[in-house]
Amino acid sequence: MGTSIELCIGNVSLSYSKNFMGTDYGFLFQEADLFRRNTDSIDYGYYEEHPEEEGELDEAEELFARTLSSILPRLDILGFTLEAARAEYQAVIAEAVEIDSYGKLEEQKGEYLTFEDFCRLACRHPISDLKSGYVEWEAPERDTLSQGRFAAEIDIFERIPTTENSSSYWSETSFLSARVCILSAESMLQIFALNAANAEVEVTWVFGPIVHAGWVQREAFQPCARQKQKILIATEGASDARIIRRSLDILRPEVADFFHFVDVDERHHFWGTGNLVKFAEGLLRIEVLNKVLFVFDNDAEGVDAFRKLEKLKLPANMRAMLLPNLEEFGEFATRGPEGVSVSDINGRAAAIECYLDLGLDQYPAPQVTWSNFKKDIDAWHGVLDFKESYSKHFYDQPDDLLRSGSYDVSKILKLLDALIQQAGLVIQMV
Repeated sequence: MGTSIELCIGNVSLSYSKNFMGTDYGFLFQEADLFRRNTDSIDYGYYEEHPEEEGELDEAEELFARTLSSILPRLDILGFTLEAARAEYQAVIAEAVEIDSYGKLEEQKGEYLTFEDFCRLACRHPISDLKSGYVEWEAPERDTLSQGRFAAEIDIFERIPTTENSSSYWSETSFLSARVCILSAESMLQIFALNAANAEVEVTWVFGPIVHAGWVQREAFQPCARQKQKILIATEGASDARIIRRSLDILRPEVADFFHFVDVDERHHFWGTGNLVKFAEGLLRIEVLNKVLFVFDNDAEGVDAFRKLEKLKLPANMRAMLLPNLEEFGEFATRGPEGVSVSDINGRAAAIECYLDLGLDQYPAPQVTWSNFKKDIDAWHGVLDFKESYSKHFYDQPDDLLRSGSYDVSKILKLLDALIQQAGLVIQMV
């Protein structure tokens, strides 16, 4: 008989294995996604008769579960995007055309579905609306009953390449799985996400039964990003690392486990831009294989260092970025030798503190003071007045206030989105 393990969205199976682990989908989930739930594969009557063995149920009922909407950011950072799904579908179609030596579709005067039509068909009905009740093999017109509401448009499904499992279905959900889920689980998740009604549908990986049956060790099922999927963030100083780390944990928790930092809670070994460049040079000399993203402030010193790092021709596992230019910095109060004026501080004075909430009642309106001229980039470097006060105010905020919007996180969110985008470019380099 054996024991199976499946990755599902609702009751639609995306990936199936029997008597072995199959694909490791632990990276889709995080620590808080581990649950215990009753499962049909366990004979609970046996444990009622043998209560001394009920401890075995702890592992037997385990699974990972997470909503589709919260899985999407994890897919995106790894490169499992909708465009990647399109490319995968087109490759499947190309292969099907090549092996279709009998001209089946030509005889039917049809063509394989375009990717857009394929997506529309997959998302025709919300997954939670589909029936999953088993239709017995002996039932009259079993195929039509199993297909349910899909039976009325069965001709459209003939325009999808078939697989060895295409005829194995017994309900609406299993029919959708057998006839439409022809791509990788990651691609199908992106496609099903096109229907907004699927956003809160659970994606589950039920592994307890296969562990309970002894086919796979419990230690094989771990959540969170794998080591090769993580990226080291190297910043100019400890403050930058702490601000980014906390912001990720609170505002982008869905992907926070993909990031780790250099000495975020201890002494920082390379204060300033110059030392960060030297750190990068050292990593290059020893040909480190870890994935690294060097993050520089969006000020004159950061731009200068960033350009120096660009000349080093970083390998694919390393990348450098500046904090993003923001429209909010286009007209910013500044003070210099000629007094107070309004200037664009992008690339000249936008250190990480500028991305925090700058509306503190006990201080005057935020202002940058020009400090020194950087000849290499022909620009003045400036520093935000009272910048330590803004960072302290950020640290003092309870987590829930940062999430609720009472603290202005608009700029830090733009910073995080830029960081995640750049990190994804490195993480996707296998």
